[in-house]
Amino acid sequence: MGDAANLETWAPSFEQWKTEALPRIAEGKTREAFGSYPWFQTEGDPFARLAKPVSETRFGLITTGGYSISGEQEPMKPVPNFGGDTPQLREIPIDVDRSKLEINHPGYDHRFAEEDINVNLPLDRLRELAEAGEIGSIAATTHVLMGLVVDVAPLLRETVPMLVEKLRAEDVEAVLLVPS
Repeated sequence: MGDAANLETWAPSFEQWKTEALPRIAEGKTREAFGSYPWFQTEGDPFARLAKPVSETRFGLITTGGYSISGEQEPMKPVPNFGGDTPQLREIPIDVDRSKLEINHPGYDHRFAEEDINVNLPLDRLRELAEAGEIGSIAATTHVLMGLVVDVAPLLRETVPMLVEKLRAEDVEAVLLVPS
C-alpha cells in the first residue's frame, strides 16, 4: 500500500477527529483536541543515497517556519488548515535582506529564531558550507510552509508535487527539511 492508499485510509479518521476536535478547539482546549490527532503514516524510506559526494551536491531548503518577506509578500495566515485548502507556501530568495523576514507562525516560541534566524531558516549556515566547499551549492530559492498543516491530503496531492517540480527546476539534488 502506497501513500495514496494510506491517504484514503487516513481520511475517514481525520474527518472523525475533526468533528470531535473543532468544538474542543473552539472552547480553548487545543492541547486536548490534538491529543487524539490521527497522524498520517508514510511508507518507505524518505532518504536516498547521493550519487555523488556532498561537496558536489546542490542543496535546497524547505522550512515550516511560517516566514514571509515584510512589505513584499502577504503574511501567512496563522491558522491551521482543517478543510482541504492547499498549504500556504512562500518563496524566499537565499540572499533576502534578513531584517525584512517576519515569522507569521503562532505555533512555536519565536525567541530563538529572532535571536538567530538560522535556527529554523539556516540560510547563512548553508552559504558558509557552500563557501567552504563542504556542500556543492545552494538553490537560489528557499521554500517556506506554514507548519500548521492538519489536513495532509492537499499537502501530499498538490504541495509536495509542486515543490518537487520547483526543486528540480533549480537542479536541486538534496533537500534540507527544517521543521519549526
